[in-house]
Amino acid sequence: MFTLTNPMKVMNERYVVTSLPCPACKETETVSISSEQLFAYNQGGYAQDVLKDYDAGIRERFISGMCNDCFCTMNNFASWDEE
Repeated sequence: MFTLTNPMKVMNERYVVTSLPCPACKETETVSISSEQLFAYNQGGYAQDVLKDYDAGIRERFISGMCNDCFCTMNNFASWDEE
């Protein structure tokens, strides 16, 4: 399960949603999704389907709460962006 918080309609058929704060650095991430994606989330959809427009780092942010930089530092990985 992943978490989208504070869904807010910003224009026709688009919403912005925010991640929970990163447990390490406390920053949040805000992304835009369609009304269909928000509906899929509310129906129990998977992060890779609901957040298909975003890279793995953003999806991980909404799944684990960990931001890309902290996740890579913690796991000694290169950034998702370098793949």
